[in-house]
Amino acid sequence: MISTFLNKRILSGAIAGVLYLPMLAGVQVHIPMEIDGGMISDVISGAAGEVKGVFAPETVPGAVGNAVLFDGYSTRADVTLNNIFPQSAQDMTFSLRMAVPCYPIVEIDKHTGEKATVVSCTDADAKKGFGLYLGMDGKLEFILFAGGWQISVESDRPIAPYEWNNVAAVLNHADHTLALYINGEKVGSQRCNGGAEPFSGTLRFGYGLTDRLSGPFNLMAFNGIIDEVVISDEAMTATQLKALTAENPCDLSIPSARFAEQALRPRFHGMPGAAWTNESHGLIKGADGRYHVFFQKNANGPYMARLHWGHISSDNLFDWREEPIAFAPGESYDFKGCWSGCVFTDRELTGGKPAALYTAVDYAKASIALATAQDDALLSWQKYAANPVINGKPSGLSDDFRDCFFFRNGDKAYVIVGTSKDNKGAATLHRYENGRFTNDGSIFFSAPNAPLAGRFWEMPNVTRFGDKWLFTATPLDMTGGVRTIYWTGSINPDGTFTPDAKSAWPRQLELISKDGYGLLSPSIYQEGDKTLMLGIVPDKLPGIINHELGWAHCYSLPREISVDADGNLLQRPYEGLKAMRGKTCADKQNLTLSGTESLIAASDMKSTAGLHAELLLTAVADSSEIGFHIFKGSTGEATVSIDAAASRLNVDLTNLQRHHNDDRSFGGVYSCTLPQMIQKGDEVTLNVFIDGSILDIFVNNRWATSIRVFPTAPDALGVEAFATSPATVKSLQAWTLRSADISGIDSIVADSAHVATDPRTIYTTAGIPVATLPADFADAADRDASIRAALAPL
Repeated sequence: MISTFLNKRILSGAIAGVLYLPMLAGVQVHIPMEIDGGMISDVISGAAGEVKGVFAPETVPGAVGNAVLFDGYSTRADVTLNNIFPQSAQDMTFSLRMAVPCYPIVEIDKHTGEKATVVSCTDADAKKGFGLYLGMDGKLEFILFAGGWQISVESDRPIAPYEWNNVAAVLNHADHTLALYINGEKVGSQRCNGGAEPFSGTLRFGYGLTDRLSGPFNLMAFNGIIDEVVISDEAMTATQLKALTAENPCDLSIPSARFAEQALRPRFHGMPGAAWTNESHGLIKGADGRYHVFFQKNANGPYMARLHWGHISSDNLFDWREEPIAFAPGESYDFKGCWSGCVFTDRELTGGKPAALYTAVDYAKASIALATAQDDALLSWQKYAANPVINGKPSGLSDDFRDCFFFRNGDKAYVIVGTSKDNKGAATLHRYENGRFTNDGSIFFSAPNAPLAGRFWEMPNVTRFGDKWLFTATPLDMTGGVRTIYWTGSINPDGTFTPDAKSAWPRQLELISKDGYGLLSPSIYQEGDKTLMLGIVPDKLPGIINHELGWAHCYSLPREISVDADGNLLQRPYEGLKAMRGKTCADKQNLTLSGTESLIAASDMKSTAGLHAELLLTAVADSSEIGFHIFKGSTGEATVSIDAAASRLNVDLTNLQRHHNDDRSFGGVYSCTLPQMIQKGDEVTLNVFIDGSILDIFVNNRWATSIRVFPTAPDALGVEAFATSPATVKSLQAWTLRSADISGIDSIVADSAHVATDPRTIYTTAGIPVATLPADFADAADRDASIRAALAPL
């Protein structure tokens, strides 16, 4: 077993850059976290255990060789061990390498010092064993039973996310201490009079003896990488621990294989690499030339809890990559979560550099806090030392106070925040005066009544179009349920908003939206003569399906928006989306369409990649219903069409085998009357983008809607055009999207803490070089002989 392990580790080390020889330091257990046949093994005893979870076991580059990636809510493993220590053992070193993107949830709605298991074999009933645990504050705790007593030591600081953390607990019997180290630095110590004891039991990885569930999700699971678990009967020194270097950068990217076979996962819509996303709150173009979107994120699983500020970026608004989390809960005022807000630049307040205002939530109230970007790529953020900048809701308003937005009108700067007043939706107004924001209860604008415009307003937003201002909000508890509404009007000298006469009543942003379906909570960015908008389009799936998928929600494709003279919001596809077009499957001009005509055959798509296409039809309005059959397969199809005679858009999913996410709201039939009647002979344009489980639909380059669809038949890949009676079609085009063979959202979360070492040197776990191999090997036999010769004197 040992020789097999040595050959494997030396080969992998020779490629990667560092070699380790753990058995030279009194090692009793060494689990290198290399997955073989779905198993991890102790190379000393040969004991092995299965890596389990929703997804197949995932191997990623480790601190040494490879390691196991834990998904944050389902991955777990265990190895049952016998006689971990000899009877004579007194000292102990337990060490591992770990990297995390964030800390465990543990509890959703309260602060707790309880911690989640990283690796443990504790048996409280038998008063034996030991374990390493991680808290929601990022602090580690090591627990050891010695002489029948539980001894625990906690770190005095959190571990660093997105970095390798070399963690070690050292029991030194001579000094009567149990000390905890991170990267060779002592971070905690406790007196311990007992010594290490022989122990047999199960070493658990990423889970404890008791799960805490929120729906199907385990709040006590580990999220990140675990590597090189070593248990020694010697007490390593700080010097030895500091010598343990990493051969690979820390890379917490989601492996592309995780979702490669998922036909439902969008590939061109903004979303994180995995887990949960919620409202976007910061579409902006950075000094690096890339578009950046910040959003509410839970990296621990596809469920809502303890939200961080996630970050994705793109150079074209459809090829996205996920960046490291921008900032996370951790201060007294935001420990429950960093909720929605905005990203902005302002010469006076930020010196022209990007900054974020966000809703900071503790376990008692919400306030408004500020963070500033420290680099052009918007990767590093610093919270303002004097936070919060608005210390809670103004007097007399609802306890709901969240979702802040900054804007400037001339030389005056303001922040508005979503709230409720007199049980109607409203936005507070906070003026920037004398170096601070006021909080006197001023109201920017409020709903005329709750049934029409909601009881509470989320994500208020204002955008200037010439001499008009567009105000959007996403109300709760309005007739028809949650959907985004808008007004156009003017900003008064005191900073308040007055709607135009033609905009006295709210208008609906989406063609089809209610009960939280469709595009919600838009983020808007102005660049030159273009104004771009995108927003979240929720899945509305049962949690158990998100549990199996591994992700929840995405953002719409970007839309170009404008406001006409009557205050109507006009929406069309962002012009840059034409670059998504790949293979042209149909390009026909001036034809009569009657019945059906195939545009994309299932054979044109990769069945494992799902359906990714753009469809564009321009016709002359008459009595015919005209449009597309999509997701066409052996078990059914969906229909997207325009009924010109009735001036209606119809989306019918009732003949499609799918995950049902809308039975209580739409029942598979999405239909609306268009805002403007279509006259016979008018030109009608229907533009449909299909990306896995989302449709973005545009009519006449004026109106838009986004709909989530989850077809389950593997052959639901065909597309055809149809007309119920002969129709004059001026243009009929279809394209597959050019990147349909890629794996989806890229993730480049990695640090640069790579330490180069001689690839032919053999090291102990203490990082001490003990042997050097020849410069090269003639063949495998020569390699093995060289290894044996190098190790013989040891």
